[in-house]
Amino acid sequence: MRAHFFLNVFLAALLLLAGCATPQYQTTVRLIPPADVAGRACVEGCETRKNACQATCQTRYQACTKALEPQVEARHAEALKQYELDLRRYAAALRHYEMQLRFEWMYSYPFHHPYWWDPWPGPYFPPPMDEPVMPTREGVRAQLEKANCQDDCGCLPAYDTCFTGCGGRIVKETTCIENCPPGE
Repeated sequence: MRAHFFLNVFLAALLLLAGCATPQYQTTVRLIPPADVAGRACVEGCETRKNACQATCQTRYQACTKALEPQVEARHAEALKQYELDLRRYAAALRHYEMQLRFEWMYSYPFHHPYWWDPWPGPYFPPPMDEPVMPTREGVRAQLEKANCQDDCGCLPAYDTCFTGCGGRIVKETTCIENCPPGE
């Protein structure tokens, strides 16, 4: 049990150090429009096409999500059956773990090696896996939408290409916002 404690402390310290040392960056994008009147008129055309693209994409996405409605109930029922199986496995693993802990004394010094000193602790009994989480209809719907419906139609890359084609500039700046190395 003592070895288990030291292993947990070591892993926690390692995770703490890894989390502290990782810098986090943020990228900002600035759009600098063209200076001339013709360029600005061209950018307005780009804006119109982008808005039309996004509206069409949103309409397609909503139609796709409505078409998935009949599948949501069936998939939710399947997920509940799988949850029930996972919950039974978890309960069995938990009972097995508790039983191992009750009889851990059998592996200690006088019972395990009666004629010589054993410097190693007894066997480690890992706790069971994480308790399963009950699925929700909203979660099942979100998974189905992510797998079947596309919510990004590529409108922004097309707009960026159009914007730069009209004479505009796109400036990306990356700055460190947390755990920054010295000098940044």
